[in-house]
Amino acid sequence: MPPQDPRPASARPGLAERFLREAVRSPVLLGATVLFAILPAVIFAFADLPLRSHAILSALVMAIGLLTLRRLPNWRLAVALLSICMSVRYVVWRGLATLALDRPEDAVLSLMLYAAELYGTGVLILGYFQTSIMQPRVPSLLPDDAQLPTVDIYVPTYNEGVDILRRTLIGARTIEWPRKTIYLLDDGRRPEMKALAEELGVQYLTRADNRHAKAGNINAALKRTTGEFIAIFDCDHVPVRSFLRLTMGFLLKDPRVGLVQTPHHFYNPDPFERNLWLEDLVPPEQEMFYHAVQIGNDFWNSAFFCGSCAVLRRTAIESVGGIAVETVTEDAHTALRLHAEGWRSAYLDIPQAAGLATERYAFHVAQRMRWARGMTQIFMLDNPLFKRGLTVAQRLNYLNAIQHFQFGIPRMVYLVSPAIFLVFGVHALRANPWEVIAYALPHVFLSLIGGLASSRSVRHAFWAEVYETSLAPYTALVTTLAFFAPRSGSFNVTVKGSQLNRAAYDVRHAFPNLLLLAFCFTALVLTPSRWQLYPEERGTLLVTTLWNVYNVIILGAAVMVALERPQRRRTWRVRREHRVRILAEGHPVMHGESVDLSEGGVRVRLPSFPDNVQSAIVDIEGSFGVAAGLNSVVVNRFAAKGMADLRLEFRDLSPAQEERLIELMFTEPDAWTHRPLSQHPLQSLLTVVYAPWRALVLSLRDDELEADA
Repeated sequence: MPPQDPRPASARPGLAERFLREAVRSPVLLGATVLFAILPAVIFAFADLPLRSHAILSALVMAIGLLTLRRLPNWRLAVALLSICMSVRYVVWRGLATLALDRPEDAVLSLMLYAAELYGTGVLILGYFQTSIMQPRVPSLLPDDAQLPTVDIYVPTYNEGVDILRRTLIGARTIEWPRKTIYLLDDGRRPEMKALAEELGVQYLTRADNRHAKAGNINAALKRTTGEFIAIFDCDHVPVRSFLRLTMGFLLKDPRVGLVQTPHHFYNPDPFERNLWLEDLVPPEQEMFYHAVQIGNDFWNSAFFCGSCAVLRRTAIESVGGIAVETVTEDAHTALRLHAEGWRSAYLDIPQAAGLATERYAFHVAQRMRWARGMTQIFMLDNPLFKRGLTVAQRLNYLNAIQHFQFGIPRMVYLVSPAIFLVFGVHALRANPWEVIAYALPHVFLSLIGGLASSRSVRHAFWAEVYETSLAPYTALVTTLAFFAPRSGSFNVTVKGSQLNRAAYDVRHAFPNLLLLAFCFTALVLTPSRWQLYPEERGTLLVTTLWNVYNVIILGAAVMVALERPQRRRTWRVRREHRVRILAEGHPVMHGESVDLSEGGVRVRLPSFPDNVQSAIVDIEGSFGVAAGLNSVVVNRFAAKGMADLRLEFRDLSPAQEERLIELMFTEPDAWTHRPLSQHPLQSLLTVVYAPWRALVLSLRDDELEADA
C-alpha cells in the first residue's frame, strides 16, 4: 500500500500543479504546456464578441474561478490561468478601443493610466509564475557530529544599542553546533560593544572605516575568519538553538548549494498592525514574501538572500567576490550573482530566528525606500534579463522582484485619475460605462481571487493597495532617481528599539498622501455639481465616482498608519507557555503556566493566588532549562475563566538570570510557528474601511488612560 500524504487535502498540490512539476523537467513537455496555456489566452483576448456575449462569457468565467477557489483550493493554477485570460482581454480592449487621444490633456492622462494598467497586469502575470508551484521543504538529515564542518556566525552592527545586541549574541551562543565561532562585527568601533563581546565570550572584529556599510563589514570579516560556512544574523534577529541543525543539511547534502535562507519573523507588530490596531486580525506586511513568494522562488532555484537568518558556503561567496557592494540591497544582488555562477539556493519555510520589525511609520518608509532604490539599481547596473548564467525562470523571478518596487508612479496614477476627471473633466478613457464594467469587472474580480489562491492566507484582499499607497510617493521618487543616477544613494540603517510616550501623528511622512486624500475628497464634494452640469456623462460619472470612493477608503487607511501608537515598554512581550512555580512567604508553592513573557516580567495563569501577596520568587521552566529565583512584584491581578491571572514585574535580576530569560523567550526550536490568518474578501474590505476610525478612537482612549494614570 503506498504511503499516505501527511499534509491536509487543502495543502496538497492539485493535478495541474503536479503536472507542471513534471513538465518543467522536460523541455518538450514544458514548451507544449506553455503553448497550451498561452493559445487560449491569445484567442480569447482578441476574440471579437458582442458586448452581451462577452458579459455572459465573463460571468461564466468568474463563476468557474470562484467555484474553483472555494471547492478546489489546490487548483490555484486553474484560477491563475482564468485570471490571465480575462486580464489580457481587458488590456487588449483598453488599448484598441478606449484611449482618449482627442485632446492633449486627455491623451496624457489616458496613456499614463494605460501604462499603469499594463504595469499592473505584467506584475500580476509574473506573480502567478513566481508562485505557480509552492512545495515547502523539510530539513535534511545531518551526519554525525564528528563530521560536521566549521561555521562562523556573523552579527554585524553599526549604531544599535547594547540590549538589542545582547539578545542576538545570547541566542547565537545557544545554537546547537559543536564547531561554531561567533563574531560581533562592530562598524561603530564602540568600547561598550567590545566589552559586551568579552562578557559573552564571543569574538570582536572591527575595521578602520565604514566603506560599503554592512556589505563591506561582512567582506572585511570574510578575510579574517576561516569557517567553511557563514551564518549571518542582523543585530536584532535572535536565532533559535536549532537554526544550524535545520539548515546545514541542505548544504552538506548538495555541494552545489551555496545559500540557505529562512524566513524573517518579527516578534513585534509592524506599523500597519500596530498603528491601525490590527494585531492578530491582518497578516504582517512581509508575510506574503516570506511564506508564499520565497517558497515559489525556491522551486525555480531562485530563493533570494535576505541579508539575515541565512547560511552561505564560503567557497560560493568567495567565487562571486564577496557580498555585492554596488547597490544598497546587497543581499538580493549577492543572490543574483550566486545564481548566475551556477550555485543553487534552498529556502526553508520554518522561522528559525525572530527580530524587530520597523516600529514607526517613518522607519518603515525609510527601509522600503532603500529596498526600492536598491532593486532599481540592480536593474540598471546588473540587469537579470541580460546576465549570463541565469535560467529563464530565474530571470523572470528577479525581474518581478525588481518590478514590484516600481509601483509608486502607477499607484499614484490609479489614485488621481478618477479625481482628475471629476474635478477638471479630463478623460482617462472613452468608452460606454457598461463596456467598462463588462471588461474591467472580470479583470479585477479574477485578479482578486487569483491573488487569494496564491497567498496561502498570508495576504488579505485589498491590503496590498493600502501597503503600496502608504509608500507610493516615496518609492516613486527614489526609483525615478535610481533610473537616472543608479550609483547614487547610501545605505541607511533601519532604526529599531525606539520608544514613544504618547500618540503622535507623523504629518511629515503622511503629507504626500494627505494631499492625495484631500484631492480625492474634493472630487467627491464636486461630483454633485458635475452630475447636474453634464447629464450626458452620468453613466461615466457613476463609475468614476465609485472608483474615487474606493481610492478615498484606501487613502484613509494609508494616512492613518502615520498615527503612531504609544510605545512605552522597553521590551516586547511574546506569547510563551512555560511551567511556572511561585514561592510566596508564608504560602505553599503555587504552580501555573505563563501566558506571555518579557525581559521585564511575566503574565501567569494559575488556579488561585492569595490577595495579600505583593511579592514573590518565580521559577520559569522551559524545554532547555529553568530561570530560577526571579524576584518579582505583583503589578496587576484579575480573574479569568475561573483562574487567577497575574502580571509580575521582575526586580534586581542577575546577568545569568537575564540570559536565561532571553533563552526562554527566543531560542526554543518551535518558538516562532507561523500562524496563517484567513479572512473573507468582504470582511477584509470592511476591515480596511473601519480600521482608521477604530485606530483613531483607540489611540485617543489610550492617551486619556495614560493621562489619568
